Amino acid sequence: MGTTAVILGGGYAGVMAANRLAANGRPGLDVVLVTPELRFVERIRLHEYTAGTRADATVDFASILHQGVRRISDSAVEIRPDRRTVQLAGGAEAGYDYLVYAVGSAAGTAPDGALRIEQLEGAAAARSELAALPAGARVAVVGGGLTAVETAAETARNFEHLQVSLHSAGPVVPRLGTQTRRSVEKSLRRAGVKLHSGTPVPADGDVRTGLGADVVLWCAGFGVPGLAAASGLPVNNVGRLSLDPTLRVRGQDRIYGAGDAAVIDDPFYDYLRMCCAAALPMGADAAGNILCAMDGEAELRHDSGFRGLCISLGRSDGAVQFLSADDSATRFHLHGRTAAVQKEIICRMTLRWIRGEAKRSGAYTWPTGPQAGKATTATAPVARS
Repeated sequence: MGTTAVILGGGYAGVMAANRLAANGRPGLDVVLVTPELRFVERIRLHEYTAGTRADATVDFASILHQGVRRISDSAVEIRPDRRTVQLAGGAEAGYDYLVYAVGSAAGTAPDGALRIEQLEGAAAARSELAALPAGARVAVVGGGLTAVETAAETARNFEHLQVSLHSAGPVVPRLGTQTRRSVEKSLRRAGVKLHSGTPVPADGDVRTGLGADVVLWCAGFGVPGLAAASGLPVNNVGRLSLDPTLRVRGQDRIYGAGDAAVIDDPFYDYLRMCCAAALPMGADAAGNILCAMDGEAELRHDSGFRGLCISLGRSDGAVQFLSADDSATRFHLHGRTAAVQKEIICRMTLRWIRGEAKRSGAYTWPTGPQAGKATTATAPVARS
């Protein structure tokens, strides 16, 4: 009999996992990708799409997936580990021998009158509203993270006739070093963005009235789908699927997780944040450990780290903060046009890494994580029920 590996989610982690499994060429292995998306969404480019500087933030799945991956256009509503099945929204069931939970992050809650852009639908709505604004209209971007900063800069540079402001409860991009943050703030001001930091924005009532804005783009925080919790799987306090260091769900020998919707519940891994740079290695390692499990070999501890944080501040401006493996800022940074070019290279390379994995399993490599406390393996082979 063959073996079926089902991957839930067609984002960066899910597609990377599907490609690593399918390109391995394992006889009898059926790789199934379940995603409601009709096209792959480049979420790292949604700020460009929102601001109208990019015509499309999607690519055809056929251009990035291994031809052996079988794609089901649907979404999961319940995982049933006791039966090894996934109930799909369309009414069908998908059976699995191994499962990768990579459903990604979801748009968090936003107050009345605000638009969220972390998903394609929200970005499309915001794009339409921005394009329809008259000269002098006010746009308020709420949040201090990468999404907020990049969206504010891109919008201000592309819509010079609009008044754009950025509102954050604390400093912008807190993980930046002091000098890098100052350069980012200078670039935002040069772009015409008015900065309002240190004052939380109330989330009650119509936020447009409170901020005196015609359009409010809410970029404060992410949510995650409730699928894991609804299926009785272990989750943390915000609903992310809890994993051991091998990316396997504790108490479940057939379910693995990767990407924003999952978290390794070992304090050593607290440095891993919700981002594409963490999702791709997790997807690859989840697939790799499934292959280990199929061969009866010990699964490997996940090991990934960071090297840099690239920030887009418009098409010709940007910042690069060099990082230690544990995501802490070093004293080295770039800014200006050179940094903008580096950011664009990374965005383009992301698709190239995914496509490279579709051609050869194991082609994608990544920076290693912090050394302290690192082990080479986490578990011995486990009995598969």
